[in-house]
Amino acid sequence: MENKIEDRILLADKICDNLIADEQNAMEQWRTNAEFLKLKDSDLPAIDVLTCVYNAEQYIAHAIESVIYQSYPNIHLVIVTDPCTDNTIHIIKTYVARFPNITLVENGEHRGIIDCFNIGLKHCNSRFIARMDLDDLMHPRRFEKQMDFLNANSDIGVISCYMRIFNEKHETKDVTYRDDFDLQKITQLFFSPLSHAGSIFRAEVIKTFGYRDAYKYAEDYDLWFQIMNRFKTAVYPEFLYLYRTHSNQVTNERNMAIFRVSWAGIMANIFQAMQLRHTEDDIRFHIDNVLLPGKFDNLNEWNNYHRWMLRLVNANAASNYFNQEKLKQFICHGYWQTQFLHFKHEMTFSEFRKQLFSEINTQNLFQKLKELIKFILHK
Repeated sequence: MENKIEDRILLADKICDNLIADEQNAMEQWRTNAEFLKLKDSDLPAIDVLTCVYNAEQYIAHAIESVIYQSYPNIHLVIVTDPCTDNTIHIIKTYVARFPNITLVENGEHRGIIDCFNIGLKHCNSRFIARMDLDDLMHPRRFEKQMDFLNANSDIGVISCYMRIFNEKHETKDVTYRDDFDLQKITQLFFSPLSHAGSIFRAEVIKTFGYRDAYKYAEDYDLWFQIMNRFKTAVYPEFLYLYRTHSNQVTNERNMAIFRVSWAGIMANIFQAMQLRHTEDDIRFHIDNVLLPGKFDNLNEWNNYHRWMLRLVNANAASNYFNQEKLKQFICHGYWQTQFLHFKHEMTFSEFRKQLFSEINTQNLFQKLKELIKFILHK
């Protein structure tokens, strides 16, 4: 019996490892062994898998099979579509005819992704709701692993996972997430903190908020802000979600302008929660220098950045919205220290000393004094 369990685990891992390099053969191996991989316990809680799709004929079949052939046995796939101009809906209907656990919801007019998500939520009746995009792929045991975690941790409202990004050339990039909830929450200041499509939500968590119209192209980012104010999140530390990038995904100037409007709203919400008094210029600065970070060209740009980071730290010291010590560590080691050291020899002694002993720098006193002596000797 143990050999069979081990064989099932090894086979699932092998299929996942091969999905990117040889998708056709890996999917065929998955289909052939779907029953062997499937858990036999029929009493497991049901999962609704919510997905929305528009014009994805090239990838949708394998994405649907990534859900249907999961090792977790009790799955209901809800697919919401806007009117498509390719064969996407026809392909979906061939699967609906074969699998009774697929529900297709067709919109009569173009509603957009946010409306589609909210429409789909109304068709989800289980206690758990998973996300998946229908041009991506998944580890065969993704839901099994994540549900094991949720069942063992009743205080967790959402479980996400690591994500492997791949493209048409089979090039990959691994995306990991912090396992500490305080750090996940802090991450919101810098980027969207978790994989939305790689997550399973307790239904009451996601249905408490839903998706808000004001955050187009960043509705998941806004959702994390809402959730993390009231519920704990976690990350399953394995690459269970395979995110496909392809030529049909276009980020143009118009879309980027929409992103910026949505980000501005999210940052305003976070700053308000931190009780940080801010202006529209502050939000623009944060987007340009924190959400879209680049190299600073001169000391003046760096000084402006330092002052802004200090404002964030000082505001949080008063509000305690984020864990203060972890926020300082996050900023210092992730964003501040390298640039500080890069520009230090352009500073006056007074500037250097002030920044060295600022609230942002989490080095201990010995390290700071050592840096100060090095600076004096260099000068």
